[in-house]
Amino acid sequence: MPFNKLIEIPFEMPKSWGNAERWIKGDMINAVGFHRVDLLRLGKTSTGKRIYQMEALPDELFKIVRRCVLHGMGLSTLTKYL
Repeated sequence: MPFNKLIEIPFEMPKSWGNAERWIKGDMINAVGFHRVDLLRLGKTSTGKRIYQMEALPDELFKIVRRCVLHGMGLSTLTKYL
């Protein structure tokens, strides 16, 4: 389906999540408040300081996400503008 795509995340994920491929499911979107979203925790340093994943998805991967969401919403004609 054009709203599903298998991608590889180009940075480290939390150990409990693994570093395998991930599926974009563009037909299963949700609205989430920023106050409910937290950074990905990678662990702690030897001094006990928390380590967070701060990298964002590269532009080419985020374009794939947008394309999948547009297909999932039935707006596939808009993908030509990405």
